[in-house]
Amino acid sequence: MRLGSRKLSIAGLVMIIGALAMLLSACGGASSTGGGQASKDKQVIKPQEIGPNAGDLATLDPALINFGVDYDHAQQIFPGLITLDNDLKTQDWAAQSHEVSSDGLTWTFHLRSGMKWSDGAAIDASTFAYSINRALDPCTGSDVASYLYNIKGAADFNGTTCPTGATSSTETLVGKSIVVSDPQTLKLTLESPAAYFLGALSYPTSWAVPKQLIDQYKDKWTDHLADGSGFGGSLFKLTKWDHAGHLEMAVNDAFWGKKPIIQKIQYTLYKDTGTAWTAYKAGQGDINPSVLAQELDIAKTLKGSTFHQVPQLAVQYLQPNWNIAPFDDVRVRNAFSLAIDRKAIAHSVLKDTAQPSIHMVIQGLPGYNPSLKDAAGNSSDQTSVANVTKAKELMTAYAADKCGGALAKCTPIVFTITANRPTTALVGQAMQQQWQTAFPGLPITIATIDRALQIKSTTLMLTNGSWGADYPDPQDFTSLLVHKGTPYNKGFVNVPEADAILDKADVSNDATGRLTQYQQAEQLFVTNGAWMTYAQPLASYTVRNTVANFSFNASTTTSSSMWQGAYIKA
Repeated sequence: MRLGSRKLSIAGLVMIIGALAMLLSACGGASSTGGGQASKDKQVIKPQEIGPNAGDLATLDPALINFGVDYDHAQQIFPGLITLDNDLKTQDWAAQSHEVSSDGLTWTFHLRSGMKWSDGAAIDASTFAYSINRALDPCTGSDVASYLYNIKGAADFNGTTCPTGATSSTETLVGKSIVVSDPQTLKLTLESPAAYFLGALSYPTSWAVPKQLIDQYKDKWTDHLADGSGFGGSLFKLTKWDHAGHLEMAVNDAFWGKKPIIQKIQYTLYKDTGTAWTAYKAGQGDINPSVLAQELDIAKTLKGSTFHQVPQLAVQYLQPNWNIAPFDDVRVRNAFSLAIDRKAIAHSVLKDTAQPSIHMVIQGLPGYNPSLKDAAGNSSDQTSVANVTKAKELMTAYAADKCGGALAKCTPIVFTITANRPTTALVGQAMQQQWQTAFPGLPITIATIDRALQIKSTTLMLTNGSWGADYPDPQDFTSLLVHKGTPYNKGFVNVPEADAILDKADVSNDATGRLTQYQQAEQLFVTNGAWMTYAQPLASYTVRNTVANFSFNASTTTSSSMWQGAYIKA
């Protein structure tokens, strides 16, 4: 993912992602390209989406984006210096070119000239300097600012206190580690070399945002993006967002590069996958992003529609809270993990839309370790089935120490799962049954929570989670998620030995050595029950046959390059 003088690690990424791209193609990763284009006035596409915030987007502010669905929409409006193409390779976007110094510390981006927002305001190096600094500004309140912590002084700046009543800090990194050399040149200085920096820079926290709107409307600025004829600075501009399930975009005539053939995108956002799929079967919408597992056979034969499956660079897991009993004890964390029959869940519940896994660094990522061992010392296929004997041994030992020898006297387990996700509910129920079989007498109940609240909570005893690659590097699935003190470590995972290894891998320029280090850290996290991976999913989606060249990538988002080529057939 990184270019310039320190690019050996990128060669490995390109080879792996290239291989993944071939696999995507073989699995039907794009809709048919047959048929001529419909007239310009007919170039209107109507995708369905599942809104993470009770049927709405959580945010369109790039500095605040946590969810893939928000990312997907915001990237069509706000340009980044770097973007990921449909094969998850980094490519220059608002930056025309870039280079890195020989010590790996200074990245220089040469911006395209003549870029502007749809209101005519310039998009230049100062725009990006302001936007990156704003994402780090403590007054912005971003919980994803850590994507920029490689920048010198970023973590310290982000950790300062916002002055009472202020909308921005009196401090700034602009002119220090974020330098505007001229309107077309931006320089970023890092704390230390980072082999994954260019990929991390593709995350929304570095995308351009409009200072003119933020100055005028403060924290309500995104509510005014659709005012008048709409607003945007990339391929599209936002023309409607009613917060009631409708989001519309129109092609941005001010965009500097190749403009999309699609002229309008009319999104319908649903509260749950079941309602969206029912509507799609009834003829509503052009794209359904998430087919119910139990209806795959119907999706595969649905008239006028094409079914696709994309192997995802994503992981589905359970997050135990290390600060809450009984999951403050490694024996309980490992017992619950070993009692899961991952193979049965993948086949019987997920209907083979996922493969069983115990991995954090999942298959398809550089550094994937096929010899990873579970808490019982098993590897490969043995990790896919429940090890009830070992699980019972661990729980019995815990109960003897903490519960007076009786599981019924242990702290009741509350397993909190995402609301309005039928498949997630089925997985949760299957796991509950497996645990109750393995641990008779232990009270285990299921609760539900909206996804927007779930992702922010630090008080859930045990909850489900999922993670898709922001960029194809093992750092994105380890250091970012489970290193002590990182914002995404909601389970308070604390494995000092593993953290020390990650600290070395994150700054290493040894392409092979750093991957070995991530494997070592991953093994320590799995052994200590950092979380409980249970599956690596396949994205199952459908596209009407009237749509050409539409596809999701392995992160189940849509790339800008895809939108430049998609169209409605005649």
